[in-house]
Amino acid sequence: MDIDSVNSFLNETRKSQQSINTDITIDGRGLLQRFFYRGQANDFKSSNNVASIFRQGKLPGYTPEYSFTNEYMRRYANDFNNLENNFSRLSYMQHFGLPTRLLDVTTNALVALYFACQSHIDSEGHETDGIVTMFVSNKTQNINDYTYYSSHSDTVEILSTLALMDEAKKKEIYDSISCYNKKVDGLLKEDLNHLYDDWYMDLVRKFPEGYYEQLSPESKKIYDSLNDIYNDINRSYVVQCLYHEIKRDTGYFADLINFRTLIHPFFVEPSLNNKRLRAQSGFFLFEPYDGVSCSLQSIHDDIDSKVSLYNKNNEPIRLVIPSEKKATNFKRIGSIV
Repeated sequence: MDIDSVNSFLNETRKSQQSINTDITIDGRGLLQRFFYRGQANDFKSSNNVASIFRQGKLPGYTPEYSFTNEYMRRYANDFNNLENNFSRLSYMQHFGLPTRLLDVTTNALVALYFACQSHIDSEGHETDGIVTMFVSNKTQNINDYTYYSSHSDTVEILSTLALMDEAKKKEIYDSISCYNKKVDGLLKEDLNHLYDDWYMDLVRKFPEGYYEQLSPESKKIYDSLNDIYNDINRSYVVQCLYHEIKRDTGYFADLINFRTLIHPFFVEPSLNNKRLRAQSGFFLFEPYDGVSCSLQSIHDDIDSKVSLYNKNNEPIRLVIPSEKKATNFKRIGSIV
């Protein structure tokens, strides 16, 4: 969809919001679903909406994430020690331009349009079209598919801590999670996660005592197998290292992680502790991928699948600002935001 004015842009975003099939209500935690936007001065194709750390050159078997974060935290230890948690440390690095797994998004459509109207000259000296991508949180309203968290949630703490761990342990944890999910898939087959959800709720003591005794003999076998598979990963050395790092940051954390639902992109509401985030209605899209196993295209596609807003043709919405319209819109939008 080509955009030729600020008014047409606002009309299209409004129409897109009203046309989706998603139930825009509060989720099971009492949080509203939200729309997010990202403006880019150029269409970067397969690397659109892929966080900067995944666009860096790879070492054999590793991403450069730890080499960046560890050195930066070592050099500016006093600054980082004063931040409230590991997500705040990632956010701080993102703010100062270090490659991270965070992607800047906004809840203000006009801010996204402003960035899409920035100048970008291609290799042939021509101005490029800008684009705005639209996102929505919690598409399915399924507790396992939540894609919107506060910066203090357990999920954010787990994955922020994992991002700051050394590459060898990080890679082994990602491999373990992948193996865990394959084993659970093979065990459950057509169960569609119903038994898994109940098993995990029982594991974290959210079911009354006696749930296990009410199961059929076949379900008891699956339940016992789930316990074995879970204990294998949860008691492993590398996951215990992860718990150790989390507790160093938080002081207390139960040794319980739902590995089944951990690895998918989600939006984080940061603490508005700097002027840029406040001025730009800033949020982050957290991309919890294994940078070694995932290609740019696979990350791009997963983000589209999980959080992009789709049109009636079941395509991700991309609002295009033609190159010849950038300058006019830039001047007008600059007087608004």
